[in-house]
Amino acid sequence: MKPNMNLAEAIFVAIFAGVSSALLSGQLTPGAAPLLLFSLLSPLPIFVAGFGWHPLVGALAGIAGTLMLIFGAGGIPALIFGVMTALPGIVAVFAADRLFSVFSGRPERDGIDLGRIAIVLVMLLAFTAVLGLMLIEPDLDALMKRLRAMVDLLWQGLSGQNPTLPQPDMPALAAFLAMMSRILIPSSVIVAFLTLVIAGTLGMQIAERMGRLAYPRPDFRRFRLPGGTLILLGAALIVASRAGYLGLFGEIVVGMLLIAYLLQGLGVVHARTIGMPMRLPLLGVIWITLILMGFPGMIFILLGMADHLFNFRRGRL
Repeated sequence: MKPNMNLAEAIFVAIFAGVSSALLSGQLTPGAAPLLLFSLLSPLPIFVAGFGWHPLVGALAGIAGTLMLIFGAGGIPALIFGVMTALPGIVAVFAADRLFSVFSGRPERDGIDLGRIAIVLVMLLAFTAVLGLMLIEPDLDALMKRLRAMVDLLWQGLSGQNPTLPQPDMPALAAFLAMMSRILIPSSVIVAFLTLVIAGTLGMQIAERMGRLAYPRPDFRRFRLPGGTLILLGAALIVASRAGYLGLFGEIVVGMLLIAYLLQGLGVVHARTIGMPMRLPLLGVIWITLILMGFPGMIFILLGMADHLFNFRRGRL
């Protein structure tokens, strides 16, 4: 804890951050579609409290946000928030404090330390998400039927169909809705991982601008997954071929590892373009294309995998 911060300030910051994070999550106002964008910043107050004050303040913020949702929205929304936002955010803050507070070997080892934090978050999110789903519904097939019914009702509401009237036989639509139901869970966890990455990056930058970050901020262009991650990816692909919750666990891990390699590929681009003319417009075009179109992401995933083997950034940072 900062020397100039007393206990009352720490508790106030933690409660304020926890309440803000719970409100941003959208769990208290599930019908407010405009708040969906703000939900991407839900972990940000926890990160700011943890990076800018102390990891224990961030932990208290996560607990405060979860308790608020228990009383304000119920057990399942609180479980979702605790598993997908609060707990991973707390773990990331403590891991960053432990790794980056040791100045020996920095900044050279910053990239691999960031990669270690990413792997911890991948495994934690996958494990806690699957465990939470098993607590809600022990049978995955029954859970998928419930999700399919929810997707069907959502489609009927969006398309204006009347479920009391005979519906035309549309196998293509049925297959599409079945696919959406199947990828809903893995994609939700992947979005949670991306949310943590974005909020963690912003939270550390805000803490640094406030002059409260206890260690030099790591250079995110150095992001690099630790050795053996490709082996982990291969093992996850094998596990993903299994049935039940075990296969779902593998799917979630595969999806998040691909996102991590995407981030490593973007780190390569940011590092290799240093000193190039028109660097900022080039990076802007890359990011806009990636956000709006999506499919170029596979190029950066492959680039990240290649960098994992050949280290294209050697001598550039």
